[in-house]
This record gives sequence, C-alpha cells and structure tokens, in this order.
Amino acid sequence: MGQAGYPAQGAEREQVIPLPEEELKVGKRATESIKHIRTYVVEEPVQKDVQLRDERTVIERRPAVGTEPGQPMEREYEVREVHEEPVVQKNVRAGEELVVRKEATERTERVADTVKKTKADIDKTDSETGR
Repeated sequence: MGQAGYPAQGAEREQVIPLPEEELKVGKRATESIKHIRTYVVEEPVQKDVQLRDERTVIERRPAVGTEPGQPMEREYEVREVHEEPVVQKNVRAGEELVVRKEATERTERVADTVKKTKADIDKTDSETGR
C-alpha cells in the first residue's frame, strides 16, 4: 500500500518536494502632491493729506477818494475765484512677486518586513536498523 504523495509499489520511489520561499523586493513609486496658490484682491483704506487753496471775493463799500468821479453808466465786472479740489489718480505698480521653485532632497528609508520560507525537518533514522 502506497503512502499519500508517493507512487504505487513498483514505480520509482522518488518524489520532489518543493521548498518555496518569499523574496523581498523593494522598489519605489512616485506619488504626487499639489500646492495650490491663489491670488486675490483686498481693499485697504489709505489716507493722504493734500493742501488746498480757496479764494474768496470780498466786496466792501467805502467812500470814494478820487478827483475823477466819471459819468454814471452801466457796466459789468467779472471777478474770478480759484478753488482747489482734490484729484485722485491710481497707478498700478509692481509690489511684490512670488518666486515658485521646487527643491529636491534625497533620503534613505529602511524597509522592514517578513518573508516566508519553507523549511524541512528531516527525521534521521537509520534505515538498516529501523531506528
């Protein structure tokens, strides 16, 4: 009677028993992260002082002090006043700028894991003595 895994009597009595084992292979893969840069506009209150000049026409009556009175007649006189008012102008200029660059560094990382290996314990018995 043959044992399991062995051929029947009369055939060759040799059997190959594989002893597979795992092997650890360490590689690398690239992962990606994205930095988002968003620019936006904010309004900021500013104040500047400006010196303004206003003219005011002053009319006063007083007795004439002259020798030539002239003839009464109709005339129109025009007196101009100058008033200054602020004028605002906005110019766009370069304030700051962002410089975006990538810097790469390299590092060594130790990978530790376990692998499986098939071993065999062989019971050493003396086939002649039956031990």
